[in-house]
Amino acid sequence: MLTISDLHVNYGNIVALRGISLDVAEGQIVAVIGPNGAGKSTLLLTAAGMVRSRSGSVTFAGHNSGQMQPEALVAAGLSLVPEGRHIFGSLSVAENLALGATVRRDRAEIAHDIDRVLTMFPVLKDRYRQRSNKLSGGEQQMLAIGRAMLARPRLLLLDEPSLGLAPIVVAQVYQAILDLRASGVTVLVVEQNASRALSVADRTYVLNSGVIAMSGTSGELKGTAAFDAAYFGVSAGAGAP
Repeated sequence: MLTISDLHVNYGNIVALRGISLDVAEGQIVAVIGPNGAGKSTLLLTAAGMVRSRSGSVTFAGHNSGQMQPEALVAAGLSLVPEGRHIFGSLSVAENLALGATVRRDRAEIAHDIDRVLTMFPVLKDRYRQRSNKLSGGEQQMLAIGRAMLARPRLLLLDEPSLGLAPIVVAQVYQAILDLRASGVTVLVVEQNASRALSVADRTYVLNSGVIAMSGTSGELKGTAAFDAAYFGVSAGAGAP
């Protein structure tokens, strides 16, 4: 579904990603975890066509997505839920969801998919005509995911979906991620919350200082000194902060 090969990304003279390579197979949940500033958001923004790489390649479903505009990638089946959600606060929940379907023309199916989102997140049904800036942080995150789902993605990119949310809301969001995978959506999620990401991912990559430090299944990574060293950037014997 997604192949990233030897990806290098700079912001001016600042190197953000250094030779990143990873694969996301169809039907998987793949997590990229790491501390703040590791390059996780840059990775997703590059995959979504929002940031251009200095070298390397990004291939989505057979397309050289590094040569495609973001709107073309959305039409091809790739949707991004950005960090911070970026909903339109002056618009209602209904209007925000409708914006997610702007690449589509199948009106009857759009109505069906809106009903599906409202079933997945019942609180959005209760707030359907309310302005989005009146929603809580967790409700806004649900709306951002729902809006992305209205584009009917084959691959959903999620940037820090648990950031700033109460544990009970994080559990709801991650149950939704599992439900999406069960419905056939492939998911690439980036997180600082390592334990939460590891709990759902088929495979996890640890990103630190712009490089992949290690990768594996949750069983291979959890509770090992090598994982602490990769995540926190310390020597295996030094211990994590």
